Amino acid sequence: MLAATGEQARLLFFLAGGERFALDVTYVREILPPGEVTPVPFVPDTVAGIVNHRGTIFTLVRFARLAGLGADEPGAVVLLRLPEMAVGLVVAGIEGIERVSGRLVAAALPEGTAAPVAAFVRRAADAEGRLVHAVDADVLIDTIYQLPGLARAGEA
Repeated sequence: MLAATGEQARLLFFLAGGERFALDVTYVREILPPGEVTPVPFVPDTVAGIVNHRGTIFTLVRFARLAGLGADEPGAVVLLRLPEMAVGLVVAGIEGIERVSGRLVAAALPEGTAAPVAAFVRRAADAEGRLVHAVDADVLIDTIYQLPGLARAGEA
């Protein structure tokens, strides 16, 4: 996620757990407003439930909980582009998509600030020096694949 100097990346900036995150849009299939979610029993509390979108059943994961930040009111759903699963992230809000030149650079947290504990986030700063958590999509996907009770695409 931390791009090499001179590279350009398109990043989706979103909010979750009171924090700001950036995810490479290569991994984003679609962004939806929050809708009616069907609860699923016997899954971890990181799973919000399932939703049928255009004939595909997506498992919705609460991003803030997955990142170790507690609960959020749903403000949007980010459907991910994954090879083996139909998954969406429930987030608090969408800031937008920006083309970022150069690099998100590693940044220290201000004193007294709690950080997400998830392995898939790295504290960074954008070109304007604003703090953001860069999401390592590959680690995020591995984390989602390890959630118990989630069906792989094609499983009944």
